[in-house]
Amino acid sequence: MDTATGRRGGQGLIVVRLRGGLGNQLFQYALGRHLSLIHDKPLLLDTSEYRAAGPDPRQGIRVYCLQHFNIRAGIAGPDETAPFQRYYRQDLLSRVLRRAGGLGFLLDHTYCYKTFRQAHMFYPRVLAGRPRRVCYLDGYWQLERFFAPIEEMLREELVVREAPDEYNRRMLERIDAAESVCVHVRHGDNANQAAAQHGVLPPDYYRKAIDDLVRAVPNPRFFVFSDDPEWARENVRPGRDATYVDGNGDERNYEDLRLMGRCRHHITGNSTFSWWGAWLGRRPGQRVYAPGRYFMHLDVPIGDYYPGSWNIIDV
Repeated sequence: MDTATGRRGGQGLIVVRLRGGLGNQLFQYALGRHLSLIHDKPLLLDTSEYRAAGPDPRQGIRVYCLQHFNIRAGIAGPDETAPFQRYYRQDLLSRVLRRAGGLGFLLDHTYCYKTFRQAHMFYPRVLAGRPRRVCYLDGYWQLERFFAPIEEMLREELVVREAPDEYNRRMLERIDAAESVCVHVRHGDNANQAAAQHGVLPPDYYRKAIDDLVRAVPNPRFFVFSDDPEWARENVRPGRDATYVDGNGDERNYEDLRLMGRCRHHITGNSTFSWWGAWLGRRPGQRVYAPGRYFMHLDVPIGDYYPGSWNIIDV
């Protein structure tokens, strides 16, 4: 959608603040897209979080990537985001305003904020409420329940626009020709952030998932994806015929997501990126394994983060 389309007329807007990597951006877009359909309002994406510098996965610095998909949204400009800049700051007043829902009663907007600790919780009022002229969403919204009614539409939109290059075309052929298993290992920023963050899954989690899958799936072929391929090679070894996919890097992680979604089975990490790889790869007979803890060092409830058909491995 052209950005100008979202500014035309007085029907209002849905504006979603994007934060984090591609997995988080997909969750945020999915809820925004659903709300734009419920309320018949254009959807704009607030991308002001992203720096001009390139990504650094070891430091958790990400880039905006949704432009590579067939999304139906525009980019919010300064006029659309200005009323919400007050809430981004770290002073006491801004923190109070975030928790209180902002000043919408004065400025004719609805401001909906949730912390990362609330990412796996479902809030029916987000979908059922009647927003004011502008509805601004500021959170992570990591639940399928926020967008389940538009699943088929999202599957059509979350397709990479560009044709794959030679490396990715060949990798797709190998994945399609095998009983392919995507193994996703998130290590970079999980290992370098403060201990209060996600933390790194132990290699034993992957061994348990691989052992169970080998018993259930004949002749699996493992494809290992990671933001730290060297660490993955040393610590996650599914078998002699494993392929470590390292030809894209963080700037082209949407290509990795395309490859992951073509795999028949999935072993996910504590990462929204691998969640989407498995979700986009949903097909009959698919087996998905996921860790029972998402945050290694925090007691944060996981709620309904994982679809009911996935196999949960204790960590």
